[in-house]
Amino acid sequence: MNIVNISDLIIAIAVAVIPVIGAYIVKILKANKFVALLTPLAHDAVVAVQKLGVVKYIEGEAKKSKAVEIVVSALTKLGFKKADLTTIENAVEDEYSKAIKELDVTYPQMTEEQEKAAAEQTVAKAQAEQAAAAAKAKADAITTAQKAATDAQANLAKLQAAQSN
Repeated sequence: MNIVNISDLIIAIAVAVIPVIGAYIVKILKANKFVALLTPLAHDAVVAVQKLGVVKYIEGEAKKSKAVEIVVSALTKLGFKKADLTTIENAVEDEYSKAIKELDVTYPQMTEEQEKAAAEQTVAKAQAEQAAAAAKAKADAITTAQKAATDAQANLAKLQAAQSN
């Protein structure tokens, strides 16, 4: 074997190996990017769901599901078509456990009883508004009837005055 054949062999091996190594490096870089993005996305999702819990009663599992849904949506928008759901769930749980004390102070959660009371208050407010509207309609009708009666009395007075003349 001469040196030309050996160099051709080395070049052929390098040409065959470079795409494989390149694909492997791209895969590693994409995985690192996924991991780097996952933590802040999970934190933001946990905060968003916690904020939602201030005005609406949400159970723990529903919070987790909503946070995972937010993270999956954000990752999809960033170009990650296949995301490991278990990894995302674990990241959400981890961020929640890290931030729960601070979040509970900043965004106190609505309880089921508070939500029921708020719903009852909304119904009572709507009923009060309907009653007020009905009372206003009655008052308007009475005012209109009184004006009609006053006008009729004035017309009657005119007719009586015209007859007496």
